[in-house]
Amino acid sequence: MSKKGRLMLVRHGETPANIEKVWHGHTDTPLTELGQQQRARLGDYFHNYLPDVHAVYSSPLQRARLTAESIAQRGGHQVNTDPRLMEFGAGEYEGKGFEELRDKLGFMQGVIDDEHHRAPGGETRYEVTHRFVTAVEELRGNHPGENVVVVAHGLAIAFALSHWIDRNPSKWVDYMMNNTSVTEICPIDGEIIFLNCTDHL
Repeated sequence: MSKKGRLMLVRHGETPANIEKVWHGHTDTPLTELGQQQRARLGDYFHNYLPDVHAVYSSPLQRARLTAESIAQRGGHQVNTDPRLMEFGAGEYEGKGFEELRDKLGFMQGVIDDEHHRAPGGETRYEVTHRFVTAVEELRGNHPGENVVVVAHGLAIAFALSHWIDRNPSKWVDYMMNNTSVTEICPIDGEIIFLNCTDHL
C-alpha cells in the first residue's frame, strides 16, 4: 500500500492591502518589500516543513503565485495555478476598508452570521469553501501518495480548515492565518499536524 501523501496549505506573503486593511479578495495585489522577504525566507526554509515536495499548486493571483514560486524553485518544480484557489471575492466591495465593511455596510457580520451572505457581485462563504475544498481534494487525488503544496489565501484556507477539521462552517473564525504561514492537515480525518507555522520568519 502506498504511503499517505502530505498536504501543506500556505498563505501568501504580505501585501499593501494587509497593511491598509482593505478587502482585496480577487484584486491582484503585489507583495510588499516585506512580503518579498517573507517568501524568500519561506523558500529557503521550506524543506524543514516538507523535505520532499512532489507538486506545487497556487491561486493565480500574484501574491500567492510568487510565494509559491519561492517554494517550487528550490526543488525545480513548476507552479500550477488553479482559479478555484483564489481568495473570497467581494464583488463591488473589493478595495473597501475593513472599517467601512464592518460598520457601514455590515458585510463582516453578515459573513460571520450567514454562509450564504454575499456582497453585490461577490461570492458567498459557502461558494468559496466548496470551490476551494473541491479543488484541493481533486489535486490531491491526482497525486496519490505524494506530497502536495497549495499556496492560497487566508480566508479561503480558514474556510477549508473549518470544513475538514470541525465539519462546521462557522468555525472558520478559529483559523487566522499569518502571512506565509504553513499548515499541514490530513483532510480525510481532519488531523492537524501543525497550524499557522512561521518558524521561517
